Amino acid sequence: MASRPLFVSGWQVEGIKSAGKFFSVLTEVLPLPVYLYFEGDTIAADVRSLLASSAVVPVHEILRATIWPKPSIFHVLATKQFIHELAVVAAKHAEPEVCDHFHAYSDSRVLMQWYDAFSDPLLIDESIIEASLHSFCKKLGAQYSPWHAT
Repeated sequence: MASRPLFVSGWQVEGIKSAGKFFSVLTEVLPLPVYLYFEGDTIAADVRSLLASSAVVPVHEILRATIWPKPSIFHVLATKQFIHELAVVAAKHAEPEVCDHFHAYSDSRVLMQWYDAFSDPLLIDESIIEASLHSFCKKLGAQYSPWHAT
């Protein structure tokens, strides 16, 4: 189930290794406010506290990817301030202590799908313009290419 694409075409980004760096430039590519989905079973206490303090009722149902152990899941309506705070906290931790799986979505569509975050490629919906993606990837030292579900 978890490997099923949440959208059919867009971009594939490879080479993102740092959670702190990723969240520090996330506003380059995502329109705000945006919903963020975090899933993990080893989320650090301070990260968990930040996510819990900003948690909202989900707008989209996203199937969890981790079967066992049961993961913690948070949906957050992110603002620039929240993303800044998250980038600071995330920089202090190994990536699995931030999340195992990450998604971003608006009221109407899923914008990012990232199972096995920081290991597998990040998938970004085609609604994100390439100029924004280019700037985002340049700041991360990552590469992107067109992607289509098969």
